[in-house]
Amino acid sequence: MGWVWNVLLSCSDAEFRTDVEGDARETCEPLERINRWIPYGKLVSLIGPTYAKGVGNGMDAYLFGGGYKRFDIEGFIKVVEAQNWKDRAKVQLWVKGAEEGMGEESFTLIKLRPRRSSHAKRASKPSPPPQPKLRTNDKRR
Repeated sequence: MGWVWNVLLSCSDAEFRTDVEGDARETCEPLERINRWIPYGKLVSLIGPTYAKGVGNGMDAYLFGGGYKRFDIEGFIKVVEAQNWKDRAKVQLWVKGAEEGMGEESFTLIKLRPRRSSHAKRASKPSPPPQPKLRTNDKRR
């Protein structure tokens, strides 16, 4: 047995739109970058078509997920935050860590920090490395 991180990442359908109305890409640049960062495996789509072609609407969001052992969750959160999302306000990340087979806890929503502009990075002074700490909506912690 070992520690396993489960992650869910949701983003707007705007990330996948093309110039052709009703058409969508199979992937997007932020997702490709995130998947390249993951040392083994990748995030996989957790949704499929919800209607017959030409009848109805698709999802307003895409959902991806994965479960990983020996996973740098803090690094993963930073990689998600660093992406140039088209609709950043609609990007949501949930994580759950547990001993393999013992995951009775619910997922925790991670508050993503705003992406820093390249100008702000050059102008800021170096700061000491941050202490690892998950940012959650849970007020009890």
